[in-house]
Amino acid sequence: MTVRAQYPVFGRRTPDFDVRSKWFTALFDELRKRIPTSVLRLLYVPASPATHAFYRLQMRFLEDPSAVTHIITNMHSFLLRRTHRSPTVISCYDVGLRWTVQRLPLADRVIVSARQIKDELEGIVRLPHEPEVVHLAVPATYTPSDLLRKQNVILYVGTEQRRKNIDGLFRILARVNRETDATLVKVGSPSADRGRLEALARDLRIQDRIIWRDFVPEEELLQLYRTSTVVVVPSFLEGFSMPCLEAMSTGCPLVASNLTAIPEIVGDGGWLLDPSDEAAWANAILRILGDPDVARDLSRRGIARSHDFSAVTSATRILGIYEEVSRERGGG
Repeated sequence: MTVRAQYPVFGRRTPDFDVRSKWFTALFDELRKRIPTSVLRLLYVPASPATHAFYRLQMRFLEDPSAVTHIITNMHSFLLRRTHRSPTVISCYDVGLRWTVQRLPLADRVIVSARQIKDELEGIVRLPHEPEVVHLAVPATYTPSDLLRKQNVILYVGTEQRRKNIDGLFRILARVNRETDATLVKVGSPSADRGRLEALARDLRIQDRIIWRDFVPEEELLQLYRTSTVVVVPSFLEGFSMPCLEAMSTGCPLVASNLTAIPEIVGDGGWLLDPSDEAAWANAILRILGDPDVARDLSRRGIARSHDFSAVTSATRILGIYEEVSRERGGG
């Protein structure tokens, strides 16, 4: 059967069908090859509880009843209504903010990014159907290259949220620099915590060992993955972790947390450590910086593991979900 799909997107209409969500881009590009897609773009209004009802009213008039509506993040779960004109699917990547999951039972299907999220979600809300686990994927450009990796460059990509454990990462960097000169390239937009983090770096005397990159174009980010010595993901909580998959796909050695969904994604494609064991993290990083054979082995393992994540496979599963909910609503 042929299904139509529509994706609520906040902001002004653009001609390039940009879903404005990096984690969904690779899957969306693959879905666009298979189905006629109508993208809903809602006029942006700063989100607050007072405006959620207005968003839902917009959806009521803008959505096509013959198309499946896919809300691509549970951060936009406030768009879910008790009565939908069209079959509705929502993706859930994180259950840390409970208000983002309370309305999920109103959707016809919930897609989760990892089994860890599925298990947690089932313990919080009662859903009409079992959540569907569909892993994310990276764009096809994320591949290894023949570029030489720089010496002693540690790459971190992510936000400054407390769950990302930037404080611990800085202390780990300080430990590493007691043994060798290493530089941390920190990619991610500044937060209200930036001043405190800069002060911590000064206290640890590593302020000159950190390169703060707030906004990096996608092409440059890809080059950073391809040329850094090691990628670190020391989070306490992740619902998937795109940086882990990006690192493995480009063959950059990976050291990551052993908590929440990360082990499910990394498998044996990197070293998994307790993020609170900062001495173990420093030792692991020093081994990678100092032993090319160890780095090459981790690179090989990461590349092999990344092949288990396919935009084609995940998009096929999503399309199957669209077809199921469409049939249930009498659309096919």
